[in-house]
Amino acid sequence: MKQYEAIGVIEAQYFAVAMQLLDEMSKSANIEFITSENYLGGRLVSVIIGGGISDVSAAIEVAKQVCQQKESNPLKMAVVISKPHPEILKYMISSKEEQQVSTEEVPNEALKETTTTEEAGTEISNEEVQPKPRRNVRRKNNE
Repeated sequence: MKQYEAIGVIEAQYFAVAMQLLDEMSKSANIEFITSENYLGGRLVSVIIGGGISDVSAAIEVAKQVCQQKESNPLKMAVVISKPHPEILKYMISSKEEQQVSTEEVPNEALKETTTTEEAGTEISNEEVQPKPRRNVRRKNNE
């Protein structure tokens, strides 16, 4: 798992505002988007960024400035965590992303070995695999 000198977390109202903030932060500082989460159907969005301490701090300040220029300040929370503990990243990366990373790290040779091992297993006859066809049974009307 990648380590960062600092991480920044912002919570903003509305998905479109969060994307605008992420765009402005990315343009203003050398940061990396880590993850985001939507709550309340996209009405509350958390965005997590990572990078150097000065870059993350500058990006969070840009997000604050952009939101202050709007009529109702959509920024609910913005925080910079410097030198985050490695355990914190476990809460940020979802289990789905971890599974994708773990499968990407497996070399192709290991995947081939798994396939050949499965092929060496027991064979199943065609009758067991394919379902039996249904018979059409017509009933006669007995009047």
